[in-house]
Amino acid sequence: MNQEHVINNISELAGVSRETVRVILETVGKMWAEELVTKGDVEIENIGYFVLDHREGRRGMDSETHEMFIIPPQDCVLFFPSREMIEGSNPVP
Repeated sequence: MNQEHVINNISELAGVSRETVRVILETVGKMWAEELVTKGDVEIENIGYFVLDHREGRRGMDSETHEMFIIPPQDCVLFFPSREMIEGSNPVP
């Protein structure tokens, strides 16, 4: 599922324009990104939570030339699904 698919589905179900849905999704995304940067995590009820994780720099090696190089430190976002999402994706027969 991509962003356009989500926008079309929400637009049809809610009865609002696609442009309105697009602006709302972009605004929510910006809010979550800002919250991640300031607090370090974002919890969304019934979906899960996102955590900002810092990875230290390390050495790497090119698999073809075997040349060593440095992988710079970077921040990445981890996602942990909620119990409801996990149970919803694994239905009990």
